[in-house]
Amino acid sequence: MIETLKNICKIIEDVDLTNYNTYRLHSKAKCIVFPSDLNELKEVISVLNENNEKFFIIGNGSNVILPKFYDGVIIKLDNFNKYEINDDCVYAECGCMINKLALELVNLGYSCLEWASGIPGTIGGCVYNNAGAYNSSISDVLISCDAYNLKTDKIETLENKDLNFEYRDSIFKKNKDLIILSCNLKLTKSDINALKETIADRTNRRIQTQDLSHPSCGSVFRNPELAPAGKLIEDAGLKGYKIGDAMVSKIHANFIINDGNATGEDIINLINKIKKDIKDIYNVDLVLEQEIIK
Repeated sequence: MIETLKNICKIIEDVDLTNYNTYRLHSKAKCIVFPSDLNELKEVISVLNENNEKFFIIGNGSNVILPKFYDGVIIKLDNFNKYEINDDCVYAECGCMINKLALELVNLGYSCLEWASGIPGTIGGCVYNNAGAYNSSISDVLISCDAYNLKTDKIETLENKDLNFEYRDSIFKKNKDLIILSCNLKLTKSDINALKETIADRTNRRIQTQDLSHPSCGSVFRNPELAPAGKLIEDAGLKGYKIGDAMVSKIHANFIINDGNATGEDIINLINKIKKDIKDIYNVDLVLEQEIIK
């Protein structure tokens, strides 16, 4: 199988995934492949299916908890990174970094993604998770999305209403047969200076309120109705609590940071500890925002 994949696209065998996830977990996989276009992606998936090989698609690894070893193949769509800006919308492929695209749009005077200027994720990952910040999310500006359907071997164009968007959720989390390829986002002309001031203000706020000096994947839990998850965790006295080298941030309690050589198991055990304590104290079931890869 590996030799066949090598004939299709770039591949790294026995790959160290430390630099492919923002927790900087020391994880390994059989291999990681980098298809350059849709035809190569289809060929890769065909080979994997023929060999009954499990796989998953990773964006920037900014919302995943990896195991020490993933017994399968990772597909990285970095080469799907084209975008095109028109007067009223922007077409962006799934591998585009959303923070870079946000800054590009702001510099051109377009309001669309300024809330995403500090999010280190890909467009595909953000659509998958319905990422958001500052009371905005990608579902607010997404017009349509093209996805490759593994079952039908066809490209489907899905409108916003078809994607079952909810808070940090979308159809793609439930239907793993759909692979996000690109999307169209709605643009609104706005004042460049006002947009830049908004980004500067939010950047300063992030520096003051978030732990940016340690590896993390940002917010761990969705905010429940009772109160923000970070406040519940802080009030429960869990700031600074550690399991192995996984630690509840002392700056923002809804962040778990890698304080050295944390493993995915350390992070999962800490997540379970937090969930148990919050359930015991507040009778609130925290919902994980990050994805555990098995």
